[in-house]
Amino acid sequence: MSYTNHSSFDVDAVITWVDGNDPAHAAKRANSLNGSKDKISNKLSTGHLNTRFLDNGELYYCIASLRKYAPWIRNIYVVTDNQVPDFLTPEIQQQYNIHIVDHKEIFRSYEWALPTFNSMSIETAIWRIPDLSENFIYLNDDFILCSPVNKNDFFQNGKVVLRGEWRPMISYGPLRVKLNNLFSRFVKKFLGITRSLNLLTQIRSAKLADFKKKYFYSPHVPHPIQLKTIENYYKNNPEIFEENIKYPFRSTNQHTIQYLANHLEIKKESANLIPADDALMINGETDIKFTINRKIERIKNGDIKFLSLQGFESLGDQSQKKFRTLLNQMIPPIK
Repeated sequence: MSYTNHSSFDVDAVITWVDGNDPAHAAKRANSLNGSKDKISNKLSTGHLNTRFLDNGELYYCIASLRKYAPWIRNIYVVTDNQVPDFLTPEIQQQYNIHIVDHKEIFRSYEWALPTFNSMSIETAIWRIPDLSENFIYLNDDFILCSPVNKNDFFQNGKVVLRGEWRPMISYGPLRVKLNNLFSRFVKKFLGITRSLNLLTQIRSAKLADFKKKYFYSPHVPHPIQLKTIENYYKNNPEIFEENIKYPFRSTNQHTIQYLANHLEIKKESANLIPADDALMINGETDIKFTINRKIERIKNGDIKFLSLQGFESLGDQSQKKFRTLLNQMIPPIK
């Protein structure tokens, strides 16, 4: 099967993925964690937990949904750490224009930052993928398209389309960060909920783009990025790039590339801002059966374009089965 672009510009997709179930990767991660415990400043308390590295097969549905509902995407780049998903045979990679990109490629000349087990550090370097298109979409491996999309859902007239809302800037001083870390440990231990301090990284990213009173909050959605915007920023601020990639595990000192790119585009008036009404998250750690069933109905009704499926392993067996049945009905198999 071949895919042809009918528009004048190419769009690639970039997905970061890890198989934390791989014993070799788990051993490398444990060794790195033991060797860096005293070197990581402001480490996020939940940043090294196994739940951040679990592979529940979401990547399969992510890629299959891209090829089903966004066949205009030129290349799909899967960024990994010396791993290849079992279902991505050489034949499948060639047939669907899928390319495996190792960390060593995007961290070339910055090998001192490897190995890294930190998605924020890895994301910071994705713009360095060789031959990446000027317009690309960044996705986590748990993003799934639920209905057809076109380029205008992400890029319009030279601008990125950003989903979210304006929020007032919150000050995160050292005390607030420490209290948040303590609270994260508490809710993980007693409620089984993994917190990421996503708001902090969004605010820090906005501040790097000189936003002071408010920031554009984005939920978990695929992120359209213009390569030159982020490339020029990091080349003009190499110290910020190097600071952000130096953490092997998540740190509260970090910013996030997609939110930095968002605010850089807003600053230069190269963004169309819209509500995130077509995006939905299902979280196995926080959603109850009632809310899960309601969200499934929204997906079935065609209200949702973008689904973020988090904490799948924490869903009950019945809910997991229901979801897999739904996904298999919506998305044809890759073969």
